[in-house]
This record gives sequence, C-alpha cells and structure tokens, in this order.
Amino acid sequence: MDRSNIRAKAYALIQRGNTVLMHRVFEGEKLIGYRIPGGHVEFGEKSYDAVIREIKEELDTDITDVVLNYVEENIFVYEGKPGHEITFIYDATFADRSVYELDTIKGFEGTNDTHFDLFWIDPHNPPEGTRVFPEGLGERMKTS
Repeated sequence: MDRSNIRAKAYALIQRGNTVLMHRVFEGEKLIGYRIPGGHVEFGEKSYDAVIREIKEELDTDITDVVLNYVEENIFVYEGKPGHEITFIYDATFADRSVYELDTIKGFEGTNDTHFDLFWIDPHNPPEGTRVFPEGLGERMKTS
C-alpha cells in the first residue's frame, strides 16, 4: 500500500474581529477560494512547531498563543489528482500587534519562489463564487 500521498499539514487560524487571514487558492488559472496560512509538517517535526515555522517563513513574523483548535481529514481532487491530508488547525495571534492594522499582508512561498497576498476574509461570506479552506472554518472561530 502506497502511503506517500497522505500529507500532514499545519495551518494558523488568525482572526481580526469576524474575519480570518487567508490567501487565494487557484486551480489552474481559476480562483476557487481562500485558505488560511500554513503548510506541510516536515518528517520528524511536530505540527505545533510546523505552524510556527510556516508562518515565520511565509509572513516573516512570529505568532503567539498557539493552541490546537481542531484536526481534520481531507480527501480531495485538485487539478485532476487525488489528495489526502490530515490538517492541524491552530488558533494563533500575531506577536507584533501592528500586523492587524494591515488590510493586505505580503507572503512568500520559498519552495516555488512566489509571492502572494493575504487578506482578511469573512469565512461565512467569502467573495462570490469562492469557498474557504478548510471547509467549516467559520464554525471554529473564537467569538469576540
């Protein structure tokens, strides 16, 4: 049995009021939705450490108050290929509170050398024709 396509991921649920920090997700050229920041858990790395590392690498900032919110299993098809992932979603806050004042935050993905923008999105009301990932995220938000 080939288990190489099962991946562990760690994401940060960072809130600003009723919105969540998210970046665009494309399938080919088509915008399909928005996802919270984070990424792969490296072999031998704990998901808690991975989410802290991923946010530091992608956003060049630190997070604090990192607490596991929930774990989700996701089996999906993306760009015609099946995927299977276990996702660890952590509540987190920015150590530098001034980051919350930014409406757009610049991100960088080193594995493919690309820049991307992150936005504050209401997961209960995403932009028309899009979804939020992971699904059901809005129900997992902390209430103010």
